[in-house]
Amino acid sequence: MYDKEMYERACLSPFLSFLPQEIVEKEIEDGFRHNVRSIIVDPDQVSLLKELKKKYPGCTTRLGITDGYPFGGLTTKSKVRQALFAVSEGLDEIDVGININALMSGDWDAVRADLKAVIDAVDGRLNIAPVSWLVRLSLANIDRLCEMYIDLGLTTLKTSAGLHFGNMKVEHVDYVHKHYGDKLDIEVAGRCRTRETAEAMREAGASYFHMSQWRRICGGEQDYAFDYAKKVGAYSEYKDRTT
Repeated sequence: MYDKEMYERACLSPFLSFLPQEIVEKEIEDGFRHNVRSIIVDPDQVSLLKELKKKYPGCTTRLGITDGYPFGGLTTKSKVRQALFAVSEGLDEIDVGININALMSGDWDAVRADLKAVIDAVDGRLNIAPVSWLVRLSLANIDRLCEMYIDLGLTTLKTSAGLHFGNMKVEHVDYVHKHYGDKLDIEVAGRCRTRETAEAMREAGASYFHMSQWRRICGGEQDYAFDYAKKVGAYSEYKDRTT
């Protein structure tokens, strides 16, 4: 079953996979046409994003950019500048890459200070979704991360960045929702590639789905896919990778 609700839970990022400009524009326009939950772009695509939205005055799609995506490797000052750019452009949200190197090194003070600087700079003027890499963390670290987000006043958690670094599972969503779902919206990212998986995650507590295969999962249409072996891209039937 494909429905309006699933489209309105979809988050798109039409800037990966070597997309030519005409495909980027089609992805954005189709997102507005289906009234998806949000479209997150690179900062240099903001003017295009805002211009195309003018064609859909009744659309409620949220606009946003990435900030330190995906590993949080920008300096804190750079992240703050990006966040303030988003505010100045009247955007709704940013996907902020937390400092994953600091986290994996056990330097939680650095992780917190980096993220807090962005939160303080934004001062409530847009939503912040931290890219959290839950697929690589122990349950103890997931707990610590969620508790830090809540303590900092965040209300959204983006589970991962996708990018072939692990598959988010229903069990991940279920765990976070049961322990923190009253305070954090869960934005799933990380190879949610079937309608069945998306529905199971929704039942487990997922709020949104940041996914490249959004048409196929939401409405049965074909999505743009890049063949890394042949170095070509096209709208075609989905073929999952073997590794």
